[in-house]
Amino acid sequence: MGQLLNMDNPIQNYAWGTRDTLARLRGEQAPSEQPEAELWVGAHPKSSSRVTTDLGERRLADLIEEDPATVLPEGLTEFPYLLKILAIDSPLSLQVHPSEEQAAAGFEREEAEGISRDAAERNYKDRRSKPETVVAYSPLRILTGIRPANELKEIARCLNLTWLAELADYNAADIVTGLFAKDETSASVAVEATVNAAMDWSLRHPFDEEGAAERRDRPGFAVDAVADLILLLHDAYPGDRGILVAVAMNQLFLKPGESAHTPHGYIHAYIQGTAVEIMNPSDNVMRAGLTPKHVDVKEMLATVVQEQPAPELGAGREVQPGVSTYDLWDPRLRLDRVEVTAGEERSYECNGLAAILCVAGDVEIASPQEQVSLSGARSVLHIGTADRLTFTGQGSVFIAGYDPAAPAS
Repeated sequence: MGQLLNMDNPIQNYAWGTRDTLARLRGEQAPSEQPEAELWVGAHPKSSSRVTTDLGERRLADLIEEDPATVLPEGLTEFPYLLKILAIDSPLSLQVHPSEEQAAAGFEREEAEGISRDAAERNYKDRRSKPETVVAYSPLRILTGIRPANELKEIARCLNLTWLAELADYNAADIVTGLFAKDETSASVAVEATVNAAMDWSLRHPFDEEGAAERRDRPGFAVDAVADLILLLHDAYPGDRGILVAVAMNQLFLKPGESAHTPHGYIHAYIQGTAVEIMNPSDNVMRAGLTPKHVDVKEMLATVVQEQPAPELGAGREVQPGVSTYDLWDPRLRLDRVEVTAGEERSYECNGLAAILCVAGDVEIASPQEQVSLSGARSVLHIGTADRLTFTGQGSVFIAGYDPAAPAS
């Protein structure tokens, strides 16, 4: 028999977050007192959701640690994913996530060195890799991976960037390494020249972010967009050499509902927009720039992979009326979206463990045993055996599930 547990999910008050998006989703006063960057749904020890049980409210991480079988499918000892809402007001750090092997080795090394797991300089907070898939809720602007040589050469030609032309034929890892190998004077000169070129280009080719995703395939769009990006990053992080890296990166503009996957080893950054993101239950991040947080360029360069082509943009595949599913890196994981229309009922087969997160409207969820109500940014956790759930009301929910019977990738 399945069970639905109400969840209380923590918010991360990072400086790059908005002061209105998550507050408005929750139906609370906006602007909020602090920036609200991420809402976490899961059991990561750093910031676990709380669930309401027959014995009261508990941290999900504590409940699992005490008795995994009460929550998790047989064979699991930790919650298998972390689900987030991202509310991005300003660009966040250039970063790379490690592979499983790198994460395990790095975690053990930092444990042996006695670095506190909550220390600012701690890179490896757990033993997990952190591939992630993001689904745009609003128009979303992100950077991930390194552009192919022909695109780098075109940007270098249009903006007259000698430093970029010199690196264009190298692989992704060598491009990133080369930019961070520049001495401070050379990097400062390159950043200044790049910003000046972007200012000049933008005066002649102004960029309108409104409707950018619809124009992304037009001739000249990429150069106009990168000039705008340079000025945006310079305004947020003046003089940061990360601006040079960002110029070399694939810049993606996602329409609402589109998805993009970032594997481990890819350098990436999120620039603007609101999204739902699913990842391994990890908080391992190597930052390299465009951030006030701890930066460890050496460790970032040790985790970056040689080839980083732009991901193909995905879209949810409709599997039944009102229900779409997104392809993920691990076949045991599942991310579905249910659109609930007033006067209609949506049926959903829930195979067991699943977090159900409402991102818009008001939705009633009924199982054979019970019924719960959800509104924006609130969630419930389904545990136990499979259930057929029905959704009514009007709104949109994401369901992150785990099927232990599916073959691992």
